[in-house]
Amino acid sequence: MKKAASAILAAIVMVASVASQANADWKVQYNALTIGVPPIENASEGQARYAPLADYLSAKLGVPVTLRMASAYSGIIQAMEANEVDMAMYGAAAFAAADDVLAGDLQPLAHAAAKDGTLGYQAIVITRADSGINTLEDLKGKTLAYADPNSASGYLVPSYYFNQMNMGKDFFASTTFSGGHENSILAVVRGTYDAAATWHYTETNGAVQRMVDRGEVPAGAVKVIWESPLVPADAWSVRASMPDDLKAALTDALVSFASADPEKFAVVSAGSWANIVPVGREAFEDSIAMRKAMLANRGSSN
Repeated sequence: MKKAASAILAAIVMVASVASQANADWKVQYNALTIGVPPIENASEGQARYAPLADYLSAKLGVPVTLRMASAYSGIIQAMEANEVDMAMYGAAAFAAADDVLAGDLQPLAHAAAKDGTLGYQAIVITRADSGINTLEDLKGKTLAYADPNSASGYLVPSYYFNQMNMGKDFFASTTFSGGHENSILAVVRGTYDAAATWHYTETNGAVQRMVDRGEVPAGAVKVIWESPLVPADAWSVRASMPDDLKAALTDALVSFASADPEKFAVVSAGSWANIVPVGREAFEDSIAMRKAMLANRGSSN
C-alpha cells in the first residue's frame, strides 16, 4: 500500500514538474510581451482604455506586458512583422493585411462578444443630419472620407460593397483617408466632407456615440444612411508560429478576463462587451477574400 501511495505521489510530482516546465518554456523566449493597440481612438484615450488589460495580463502571465500605440493600422502590422509586437488587436481588414504581410503566419485567439451576444459590428456611412443626403445614391458627385486603408469599417467593407453596387471611384467627387474614425466623423460634422465611413454596434453604441458621450460632437449632428452586413469583431491575434503553450496561456487569460477582473474588463470594454470568446481564422476568411478582390480590382483599373 505504501509503495502504491509513493508511486502515485511520484506521478503527481512528475506531472506537476512537467506542467511547470511547460509553463516556463515560453518564458525563456518571451520574458516580456508587447501588445499592439490600433488607432480606434486617439493615443491618450487608447492608452487609458487598454492599460488595465496590460496590467491584468502582466499579473496573469507572470511577465511584464506593455502597450504599443499606433497612429495607423499599418504601424501595428509593421511592428509585428519586425517582431516588435507579440500580440495585436486587428480589425477584419487589418487582419487580412497583416496575414498577407506575414505570409499566413497569423492566428486570431479571441474577440469580444457584445452585450446582445453578437460577435461583430457594422460598417456604416454617415452624413450630417441636415445634409439632405438620405441614400447612397444621393452621394453621387459628393465627397467621402474613409478612415484608414487597413480599416474594415472605415474602408475595406464599404469600398467592397460600393464596387458591388457600381459605385466606383468616378461615382464620388472625391474620396480621402482622414487618418482615423474620429477625424472622419469630425470632418462630416464640420462640413469638410459630405459623408464618411465608420462603425457601430447599434444605433446607440458606436464611434459617433462615443464622441457624443465625450462631448466632442453634438448629439443628433449626423445620421446613418447605410449599414453593412455584420463584420467580425476585432481579434487579439499573434503569429501562428508562436509557441502553442503561450498561445494557450494568452487565450485563457483573455477569455477569463471578464470574470477574473470585472473592474479592469469594464474599462477595456468601454461598457460594450459581455465577455471575450475564442475565435478562429474562419471568421476572417471573407475579409481576406474582400482584400484580394479589392487588390485585383485596383490592379485591373491601372
